[in-house]
Amino acid sequence: MSDYERILQLILDVGTAMIQSGAETHRVEDSLYRMCESYGFAGCNVWVIPSNIQATAIVPDGSCITQIRHIRRSGIDFGRLDDLNALSRRVCAERPAPGPFAAQLAAISSPPQHAWINYLAGALAGGGFGVFFNCDLADAAAAVCTSLLVTFLSRSISRKEDNPLVANFAISFLAEVFIIFSVRYGLGHHVGYVAAGVVMLLISALGTTNGVRDLVSLDTLSGVLNISLSITGAIGIALGIVLPLRLFLDQGVNEIMILNPRIEVGLLSCTIGCLGFSLWFRVKSRHILWCTLGAFLTWSAYLLCFYYVSNNFWATLTGSVVCALFSQIMARAHKAPATVFQTISVFPIIPGTALYYAMYGVVIGDFSFACEKGLALLLSCFGIVLGFLLAQVLSFLIWPTSISGNKSAGNS
Repeated sequence: MSDYERILQLILDVGTAMIQSGAETHRVEDSLYRMCESYGFAGCNVWVIPSNIQATAIVPDGSCITQIRHIRRSGIDFGRLDDLNALSRRVCAERPAPGPFAAQLAAISSPPQHAWINYLAGALAGGGFGVFFNCDLADAAAAVCTSLLVTFLSRSISRKEDNPLVANFAISFLAEVFIIFSVRYGLGHHVGYVAAGVVMLLISALGTTNGVRDLVSLDTLSGVLNISLSITGAIGIALGIVLPLRLFLDQGVNEIMILNPRIEVGLLSCTIGCLGFSLWFRVKSRHILWCTLGAFLTWSAYLLCFYYVSNNFWATLTGSVVCALFSQIMARAHKAPATVFQTISVFPIIPGTALYYAMYGVVIGDFSFACEKGLALLLSCFGIVLGFLLAQVLSFLIWPTSISGNKSAGNS
């Protein structure tokens, strides 16, 4: 194998690891192009989707090299993504030989997270968003207990099952049974409120966010794949929750999510919930404070806009602009991927519950309810897309040398 073949192989290995760690598609493509250009390939064509990477490069003597990667399993590990981003920057600056390049890549590992951190993350995320969705004290206790169960099930099932429809169905079914009997025997008062908070642990906000960002970047296929994966997961959740309701409560749509009416409680609870997700997604400790601050600012911007216009679309758009700009500033300041900050910060305005309730309405046959929530979902997603676009335009004005919103700050 020639040095150029080995170098291209290592570059694609970096891209594969980025996708498996939660990077969005267009940032991975940008990283691969930059590394190929730094090594002096005469030309390079790269194509990336969440399950596949293909690259054809022309070496200086005119011959072509083509390599393909099929990505079987992806997850979220923002700590590893941060290290991979730093590696891609070093590779572009130093152009190491294949041996040192391979050694640096091999040194970036993803050791298992301590179980207690994982359970703490689940409790903070599920309990925090439970209060965000109007849980009282007893409901919050039920949400924390259910979140611990969901964490245990996620750790067990994710090792064996890659299909989000099957995995989410199994986890949400057991979690909903636990919630129903918890409320029946005095731990909690509202089945729906508790479920709305806990379901945030299963709704794929990363898939939705990355899908939206890919669509904004005109990576249409990747965007559709990411969003369809989120919808598939939501169907599994809806099926898993509807079945216990039919078996044990025999009810249709009931106790629909209501945001906590106290502004200060909502701000604090969503910030705590996003702190949990920072731990859940293995964000490096030096970035956790900034991720939770981003969530606080995003929801504050949403509330401020909603106070004046009383319109969810405009409030979502405003929150997404603040989220995107804050994430770009943090990425530049910390030389880290904007994805890390943006994914956590956008959680309060991600329409995860609208996605879930739209699927829920379809499953129980209440199509008017499903259409109502589906429309709310589309408007929220459009608001996020438009907000990200406006933030990108603003970034061009603030940082005229930036390309794709954040190239100087980080490759992903």
